[in-house]
Amino acid sequence: MPTTTFFNLPPPKRKKLLQAAVAEFARKPYGEVSVNRIIQGAEIPRGSFYQYFSDKTDLFRYVLRCYDDMLEKAIMRSLDQCGGRPLELPLALYDLVLAYVRANWGQFELFMGILQSNMGMDAGQLLSLPEMVAKVIGLADWRGLEHLERDERLAVMDLLFSAAGHALMAVFCKKLSGEESRRRLAIKAAVIQRGAKYKEEPAC
Repeated sequence: MPTTTFFNLPPPKRKKLLQAAVAEFARKPYGEVSVNRIIQGAEIPRGSFYQYFSDKTDLFRYVLRCYDDMLEKAIMRSLDQCGGRPLELPLALYDLVLAYVRANWGQFELFMGILQSNMGMDAGQLLSLPEMVAKVIGLADWRGLEHLERDERLAVMDLLFSAAGHALMAVFCKKLSGEESRRRLAIKAAVIQRGAKYKEEPAC
């Protein structure tokens, strides 16, 4: 994590350093990233960099942590918007993320660049989605789904997040329009909902 010295920097200076770091991490795989180019882009002395971060790895983890925080806020906001009902989360998350990305396309392109530049890296090192899923499981309103064991709830959330992620990527990669991708996501969510909901035995 960054040092206290970094957090004590004026916000514009912190922002400039992070922008230079994100641009470099999006341009090259982690192993080829140059601290010198980051320093040049941020217009800071080399000695100052090591007052803020212990090394390149420390900075890389912090950059990913920033994206993690943004994604977690989007998930929590979406969960709140759908009243905590997990089966309604995919569409709420889809709508919120798509609107944000369309309004901040340049920033999103850099994030995609980081993912693409590090495709061979363990995904768990890039984003802490499993931890976010576990948090959602604990906060969600499971009324009507009480019969599901924890592993089953985890499986349902995995399916829901995967469906939302695939729908968003279909739009970002220009394979589908936003409307068509959302329509297909709604169908997937409905199928998952029918499979997850408890069905009472018919009366004799």
